[in-house]
Amino acid sequence: MSNKKKKKKGSSRAAPIILGIILVVCPLIPVSSSLFGQTGYITQINNVERIGGRKDIPGQPNAYDWYIGYTFKMKNGEYETGSVTVIGDAVGSKSGLRAGSPIRYLVFYPRFNTPGAGGLDSSTAMWLLAIGFGVFLIVLGARKPKPPKTPAQRSREYKAAKAAKEGAPPAQTKPAGQKKTAAPKPAEQPQPKATSAEPDWDYFEYDDETPITEAEADELYRLATEEEIEEEFDLINSTDEGPAFCRKVLAIIKWRRANGL
Repeated sequence: MSNKKKKKKGSSRAAPIILGIILVVCPLIPVSSSLFGQTGYITQINNVERIGGRKDIPGQPNAYDWYIGYTFKMKNGEYETGSVTVIGDAVGSKSGLRAGSPIRYLVFYPRFNTPGAGGLDSSTAMWLLAIGFGVFLIVLGARKPKPPKTPAQRSREYKAAKAAKEGAPPAQTKPAGQKKTAAPKPAEQPQPKATSAEPDWDYFEYDDETPITEAEADELYRLATEEEIEEEFDLINSTDEGPAFCRKVLAIIKWRRANGL
């Protein structure tokens, strides 16, 4: 496989992992405060400031982001500050936060706080769904893809399925680790006559209806061992290529070997 293909596969796997980490980390503060924190109460609103320009939100015209800073009293009698960003109109935030509104905070680090009464409310449930989806993306990106099936494996599966359909016992397969015996010589495929000039391979017709035999697959992999051949036909392993492609590659390799190329 070329380096370009390896880089493409690596980047396609890294993207969901990065997105998943973001979805897991960002909700940790509101979720941990709401589920595992203690309740305090706002003593005063310190700052209300509109930030940024108008937001384009469907069904909510003239929407803006508002920053709200507050001070709240904890159960131990000490005071801490916090802030939250909400959406309102051009005139006010309409957050509902005022003196006496509940705040959830973490005992060991009160700066982790969020407005609300705590518990599994609708907002916390949405954050938990985001965390779950983030974990799913991380697992999806980290999962190692299955290697593509070789033509020989596909041929064996086809034979087994055909035998099961016809009621015949499937062909015996060699146990793992057993030394491979010499495959019987396959029936010769019609090959173009070797000439000094390489033929136009697209001119010839190759059977794409009959799955390639195990002998054909063995011969294909036995011949395609040189580095230059592997680089030229690195799509041999692809499950998207049909029997005609494999027979064409086999014909090309045989012709070049016969002409000393």
